[in-house]
Amino acid sequence: MVKNIYFRPGDIVFIREIWQGKVWRASPYYVVQDGSDLIALYTPMNAITKYPRALNRERVKPLNRVKSEWDLTDEKLSQFSVLRLAIPGSAYSVLVLRAPDGKHLVWYINLEDPLRHTAGGFNYLDQFLDVIVEADLSGWHWKDEDEFDEAIALGLISKKRAAAMRAEGEEVAAWIQSSKSPFNTWADWKPDPVWKVPVLPEGWDKT
Repeated sequence: MVKNIYFRPGDIVFIREIWQGKVWRASPYYVVQDGSDLIALYTPMNAITKYPRALNRERVKPLNRVKSEWDLTDEKLSQFSVLRLAIPGSAYSVLVLRAPDGKHLVWYINLEDPLRHTAGGFNYLDQFLDVIVEADLSGWHWKDEDEFDEAIALGLISKKRAAAMRAEGEEVAAWIQSSKSPFNTWADWKPDPVWKVPVLPEGWDKT
């Protein structure tokens, strides 16, 4: 972990998932804000992500991950842009997903190991289960419960931790629905119009 590094607005960094010492996923992002209270990162549509696929090119399941039956492919972010918001040290990020026309699609709560600064960006690891909150705050639901249950069965997540993660997911969803979270103030944020589609900076593949 790299301590006391803060990136400047407009810097292009990587966000990577690291699984057993290997890059599991990597995406380029612009830094919007990087401080002790909040990290805000943005990637537009058409950015290329290094994305894990099973050897048959299907979505990777937890068992594929355990057996190392996956590799990285180049995939274009083609359906939405992402504004990623994280309170440093928190075991989740809140993603504001927007359609090509700018419409706010959903609040996407990604349960994960906390973001960690590195020299070139941030590392973290997704924890399978996610929460979707409607853009108008009218309701929410779990996402990828099947993979979460499989991860528990494989021993990747303990039952105690799984219960804690579910409780935190429910708490964050309620916080957003209250309109009193720090994330709600970003609902109408727009990126700098001069920003182009970023590419992964050098060093994204070095762990």
